[in-house]
Amino acid sequence: MIEKILVPVDGSEQSYKAIQFAADLAKQNDATIYLLHVFKLSVIPEGLGGYIMTDRVELQALGNKIIALAEDEAKKKGVTHIETTVIEGDPSERIINYAKDHDVDIIVIGSRGLGTFKGLLMGSVSNKVSPSPLVLHVPRLNALENASGVQTGSPGRF
Repeated sequence: MIEKILVPVDGSEQSYKAIQFAADLAKQNDATIYLLHVFKLSVIPEGLGGYIMTDRVELQALGNKIIALAEDEAKKKGVTHIETTVIEGDPSERIINYAKDHDVDIIVIGSRGLGTFKGLLMGSVSNKVSPSPLVLHVPRLNALENASGVQTGSPGRF
């Protein structure tokens, strides 16, 4: 039985689809959804010799907004057991560690849809998390539309 579902969210359409799928799964199993947003500080080159450091406070605030929207979506789908977390660090590592620390049964994560070649070059969080047990990738929206012939449209809310 599935009791704990981890859904890493980044505010993208793919994480929105993962929330929808996880919410359905949670309702069927009376499970708890753990919504997790991981932000990473970066140093960005700015011209010759200068750098811009991303702001921790701004990234935390953005993460809180993303989590609030994700929680609203899960509640709209009827999920009653929801825990939310915003943390800093390498997304792949933090997701894997969070799953272990909270003994989750399954991770539902949207796939980025970079394609095989580009994905191999760039990597993605969902690919790095994949070696973890019981990871379920929610496929790209276009891949679903092409396979089924059904046009689902964009949610536009997340």
